[in-house]
Amino acid sequence: MKGKKQPDDRRNNMKRFCLVAAILLIFSAYAHADVTYKIKKGDTLSGVSKKFNVSAKEIRSLNNLKKSSKLKIGHTLIVKKAGPKTYTVKKGESINRIAKKFNIDAKELKDINLLDSDSLKPGQKLLLEAEPEIETAKINLEKEIENISESEEIAQMNAKDRVILFAKKFINIPYKFGGNSIMGIDCSAYVQRVYSLIGITIPRSARLQFKEGKIVDRDSLSIGDLVFFRTYASFPSHVGIYLGNDLFIHSSSKGKKVSIDSLKTPYYFKRFIGGKRFIIDNAEIEITKQLQEG
Repeated sequence: MKGKKQPDDRRNNMKRFCLVAAILLIFSAYAHADVTYKIKKGDTLSGVSKKFNVSAKEIRSLNNLKKSSKLKIGHTLIVKKAGPKTYTVKKGESINRIAKKFNIDAKELKDINLLDSDSLKPGQKLLLEAEPEIETAKINLEKEIENISESEEIAQMNAKDRVILFAKKFINIPYKFGGNSIMGIDCSAYVQRVYSLIGITIPRSARLQFKEGKIVDRDSLSIGDLVFFRTYASFPSHVGIYLGNDLFIHSSSKGKKVSIDSLKTPYYFKRFIGGKRFIIDNAEIEITKQLQEG
């Protein structure tokens, strides 16, 4: 039995090897192929450029089109030219030099690779374009936030419900120190962005945010309040948004993404320094008026 089984195993292993090799070859060919799009009825050059996040000028250049050229239904356009997806840093190279070499904006190159500084090491691998799934997620999230912001139904919600709705839309967005975009965002930029979506303007840094708003102690925290911590510095250096039940949402350098944590977690419990309130509900406004009149 063993003598018969071994050749079968070898044949099966060979089949699996050939299948994997074929898949890798197909994937390799696909990964380095031009990105194309077949024109449909009603398509415009500006519409196609927005769909693929490429300028209309670049599409015209890739397809030798003039400004006066009309799109023909069924015609296939090249929307992105195949090129290297990654680059290995050589000794003495800088972000600006590499960006210029591949005709990429230096800031965009840093954002794609979630870099906090311009310093690079020889042998370090850089992405030259965002992974398709990340780019798609970014575009979808931006569209979703835009649609929600313009919704009349959402506009009827109270500010606390809206701030939590928007805050949770950013869950799993990568953390990036100094970052201020969906490709990577830090704690203070995150709460600033969320608050801006409900029409409240607050400073950019946690340190300055802590200087504004109404002081709130731990026992009086309400949904939507900002919660502050001393982490790497003696001043307020981390901030999140209170969700109720001792939970808060923040862009976490520890978790490397926007996530929900508990104020009771020893790390945050020891470092909590207070809350600040920027969202004043109608009941609180009425009480304030009564106190002023009294």
